[in-house]
Amino acid sequence: MSKNLTELPFTEIVERASELSRERAEVEKKIRGIVNDVYTREIPRKEDWTFLVVTSALTTTQEYKTGTVSVNTGATQAVFSTDATLTADMTGRKLKVQNNDYVYDVTYESGTSVTIQPPFSGTQNQTNVSYSIFDPDYPLAADFDRFLKDKGLTKYQGGRKQEIPEKSPQEFDVDYTPTTAIYPSRCRLIGTDTNGRTLVEINPPPSSAVSLQYDYYRRPNPLRETTAGFVNIGAGATAVTGSTGTTRFSEARTGDYIRIDALGTGADSEWYRVQTIAHDSSITLSSAFGLSGVTSAAYTICSLPDYPVKLHPAILYGTLIQLTLDQNDPASQGYYTKFAEVLSDGKRLYKTRVYSQQINTVAEDYNYRR
Repeated sequence: MSKNLTELPFTEIVERASELSRERAEVEKKIRGIVNDVYTREIPRKEDWTFLVVTSALTTTQEYKTGTVSVNTGATQAVFSTDATLTADMTGRKLKVQNNDYVYDVTYESGTSVTIQPPFSGTQNQTNVSYSIFDPDYPLAADFDRFLKDKGLTKYQGGRKQEIPEKSPQEFDVDYTPTTAIYPSRCRLIGTDTNGRTLVEINPPPSSAVSLQYDYYRRPNPLRETTAGFVNIGAGATAVTGSTGTTRFSEARTGDYIRIDALGTGADSEWYRVQTIAHDSSITLSSAFGLSGVTSAAYTICSLPDYPVKLHPAILYGTLIQLTLDQNDPASQGYYTKFAEVLSDGKRLYKTRVYSQQINTVAEDYNYRR
């Protein structure tokens, strides 16, 4: 660890991994990539960590069914009565027409017409019949990774919290219904929208606008650093001034850490937490700087892993495993052991389910062997 922190900021992890693995300085980009792979993918997938669980909510869209619709067999246009008022945000929703078994994708054309896909099926034209335009698909939080085990969305009925479980595609299709209801009874994940956010489909589709909560495992954002320009800091001060036009403090975030590189790197780093960021050349520290100030000094601002501090070493050891395996270094086994030890200790504190060394399988149930 550094001179003054038990935490391991991103840059310190990279530098220590480089030193311990005896990698060349010019492969630092490779090490940064491996650190972020371990941080954002490997460790989050190892266990169901409590510190990655967050809660969010989505609001469903009320179905639209004003007036009537007419559509001919084989046609791709549906025409609505004049009392209907369609809007452009109906593109992407679904259309269910009375007396027709199919559900159609909707693309907005005008206030009284839409394009449908697939073409209208069946053997009968439908004229001035009732219909429903509904939205079954909703984007989840931008950092959504996966639902909690055996969970999905949540609804409140009678003052009680009830699960809307996530189903496999096969189970979802077996129970699918196009008939709308206030609350869904099942959901499934169906890919991403144009912004890269995970989509969830709910069924039965919503008839009203209701709020549905959900707990999920978040996807950690990659760790980052900035070193552009030079800084000035007075002795015992908290104000940091950057060189105008070159420092890019706005690339940092509140809670990141800064050090002066000349005062130590790697395990000799001395880090200070960034409390506020005024603009690209002015930040404030949460604690006073050292006994002597610096002028036109090279610096590093980097992010801190959004894990409990006890798991920070796992990022370092996980990185070292990959670096030393790449070199056929026998030290990789030792780093693997340390990596496993840190994760094992973490499981006792930060798993969402009770951790024990007892293993149970379905095969132990006597009914399984009958």
